[in-house]
Amino acid sequence: MKFTKVSHVAPFIAGLLVMASLAGCWKKSGEAIVIEKEHIDAGEIPPSPSPGPAAPVAVQPVATPQESPAQEEYVERKLGPDEIVLDTYVMKKKVRGTSKDPRAYPGLEQWRIKVRMIGDGLGVTVHAKKAQFERLKVGDRVKVRYSQGKYTGTVWGAEIID
Repeated sequence: MKFTKVSHVAPFIAGLLVMASLAGCWKKSGEAIVIEKEHIDAGEIPPSPSPGPAAPVAVQPVATPQESPAQEEYVERKLGPDEIVLDTYVMKKKVRGTSKDPRAYPGLEQWRIKVRMIGDGLGVTVHAKKAQFERLKVGDRVKVRYSQGKYTGTVWGAEIID
């Protein structure tokens, strides 16, 4: 069969995309307990570049394979007395929840609710709406719907069902 019109190809491609997205995750839901609530201010929006002459670019020599290590090395270090680790980010305690927080999105406030699923103990972070964030308290039971990757087990797209 030969496709001669674009109108035949678009639904075929859309169908393939839908099948691929359904094959990659499980849709799950269940009861959970709120274990933590956190508000993060909107991050700073970087200034837009002003029109004008371009700044000179510094040129650096590229390392040859013999000069660079084959694998990145991670160096373990002790945390300072004013540092904490949250969601794999190391930050100063006083920066948490502010616009300087490395988890802050530029121009977008976040209301995060961390829950623990009752059935399997899975921890899930839900990006909630402000009204939902204010209404819920630590220890409340909620119903959560989320997607979990079939191969990696990564949780994404979680929401609290009212």
